[in-house]
Amino acid sequence: MNKNRLENFSDGVFAIAVTLLILNVKTPETKDLKNVQLNQVLYNAIPHMLTFIFSFLVIGVFWVAHHRIFSFVKVLDSHILWLNIVYLLFVAITPLSSAILSEYPFLPTAILFYTSTLLVIAIMHLVLLEYILRNKYLKHEALTRDVYKAAQRTAVVGPLCYTIAAAASWINAYISFFFIIGAMVFYIFFSGKGIVEEKMITTARKEAQ
Repeated sequence: MNKNRLENFSDGVFAIAVTLLILNVKTPETKDLKNVQLNQVLYNAIPHMLTFIFSFLVIGVFWVAHHRIFSFVKVLDSHILWLNIVYLLFVAITPLSSAILSEYPFLPTAILFYTSTLLVIAIMHLVLLEYILRNKYLKHEALTRDVYKAAQRTAVVGPLCYTIAAAASWINAYISFFFIIGAMVFYIFFSGKGIVEEKMITTARKEAQ
């Protein structure tokens, strides 16, 4: 299978997932609303909007991570295709878990479902990375052991934070939210620096030549 086909298919799943997120934000059905009533409707929509914004960014983080992984892949085999399918399966589930969380943001089951979905995606990221490294015929020469170790150190932050968030869902919802947000902030602002990013740029330049 052509690598471009896999990347295009994956991008399509990510695009559909982020589009479905906005469907959780409902507009008022009554047209004859007064301003006071509209204010109340907007106030009630705050949990839905916050969950949409956060989940949009989280899926964006996973899309960037997915792009980084496959920048180190030269050829594909059936195993990596199916690992990628499982990865995308849980990306596609994210709008559902996000919708439930937006409706019941402080219920442990809603938080557990949401964090578990993110946890499985983060674990699949590690599985894909490990599989690519162990199969030399798949990987680009830029994916050295040092690059892998650097990527692995970054990748374990997500599963660690999501596991703590899931466990904390039965103790305090705010603790769960703290670790979920913490993982997202880390990946947006800190994971794009260092040897992994440098090797990605080098790989892209070589492929462009």
